[in-house]
Amino acid sequence: MKDTTGIASELNTSGGANTYRFKSFKQRADEIEINVARRLVRDFGEPEDSQSYFAECIGKQAELNCTRDYTEFYNRVKNYHQSLAQVLYHKDEVVSVIEGYLSLDHELVLESMLDLVTALARDLQDEIMPYFERLVTKIAPLVKADIAEVVEAACNALAYLFKYLSKFLIGDLRPTFDLLTPLLGVEKQKANVRRFAAESLAFLIRKLRGDSLQQFVHHVLASLSECPSTRLDSYRDGLSLLFFECMRGVKDELHSRASGTMAALLRELYKDDLGDDLRLEDSAQYVLVASTLKLCFHHAKREPAMQLWTVLFNEFDMQAQGIERDGCSSKSVQPLVSLTGLLAVATLIRKGSRVSDYAPLLQRCRKAFEIAKAGELTGHVAETFAHERTKWLTSLLLQCNVAEMVSIGRVLLDMAVAQEPLDRVLAMALTLARLQWPQWQQIMLPYVVQQTTAKWPTDRTTLLLFWAELLQKNLFQPQGSSISS
Repeated sequence: MKDTTGIASELNTSGGANTYRFKSFKQRADEIEINVARRLVRDFGEPEDSQSYFAECIGKQAELNCTRDYTEFYNRVKNYHQSLAQVLYHKDEVVSVIEGYLSLDHELVLESMLDLVTALARDLQDEIMPYFERLVTKIAPLVKADIAEVVEAACNALAYLFKYLSKFLIGDLRPTFDLLTPLLGVEKQKANVRRFAAESLAFLIRKLRGDSLQQFVHHVLASLSECPSTRLDSYRDGLSLLFFECMRGVKDELHSRASGTMAALLRELYKDDLGDDLRLEDSAQYVLVASTLKLCFHHAKREPAMQLWTVLFNEFDMQAQGIERDGCSSKSVQPLVSLTGLLAVATLIRKGSRVSDYAPLLQRCRKAFEIAKAGELTGHVAETFAHERTKWLTSLLLQCNVAEMVSIGRVLLDMAVAQEPLDRVLAMALTLARLQWPQWQQIMLPYVVQQTTAKWPTDRTTLLLFWAELLQKNLFQPQGSSISS
């Protein structure tokens, strides 16, 4: 079913002499927006006592759709919809007939059937639950159609189906999620299909609270391990988009449920074991949470983003206090390692424009270095923790102002140079030079010279390679005799 008509569906509002303007499928698909959270004005009012929403919708479609297929459908169900009682009594027959016509390759009929499904769900409420899986299974493939109008109708049908049945679905949302996993990326999909599926389901996830939300998040993150490796990246992107849609508000705001959803994601992330040879970037669950965080910070402005910073700060403080109270071990520090990585990611988004105050970040970065020093960690977790905290320090140095740099930043640099091995300190210095940190020569250069002098007898090769790259790529210009032979 290809959209090859080339007929414009909208007036030209972008200027030019033509009254109508052709739009490609991608342009029309990108303009589709699903939002059932707001109460929309329907095409029909409240039904009369003896009627139903389904009856009203059939009558409306009979006026709009005069195709042979729809006329045939109307004749098959005309004796089943004269009243709500009739619809309830003949629901088996009505659902079976609708299922059959949802399989037709006919744009106008499909749009009518999708509208009728939502009207039927509004009438039957819990009586339609035995048919829910069958209907969703029929509607879901239409989201992948090549006709924009069918795609929009299918997405809205799913969204309104979820809305009208929400009180029956949110008790356990996991089966509904499982029905949509192919659209979220387990199977090969276009990017817009993943977006439509995420927008449709997000309305229901926002209604989850407490244990129900945590169980759902656990189920979603656990599904990553069952996804084929060839589809993992796509599926992970789909899930990130799903959680982002739950947390996204209007314009540049975040939804009131953003804090609760992010906290649930973090609690589930703490259960993920880094293993013996796993970096944070190799953990599918960590990448999912980091991607969700990026989407939220890109969407929200500085003030709305504060609720996410608050969640991250509270979780970081709670984990740090737990380590100080119970002792630091490779297992107990893993949640703090993940949080350090997420804070480093958030710090750099939009060149630090989502940070209102760097002091709390610098103080918590200092706490990470103090915990690492006191804990005397070894093994792979120690390496990962060191990598994440020096990456976070680098991002903070790049973004914070000079006053904060002088007050706290120098203390952090002293701690990093004292605790970290030479190659990591030089890597941080090289990164700052490549990114043209304005204070490199005034602040970083003395540390590099100090390390060169102290470590030259034992690490001559490492230092020579560092200085060679620095000078070869013009990352540093010696002035006068600032460097002595």
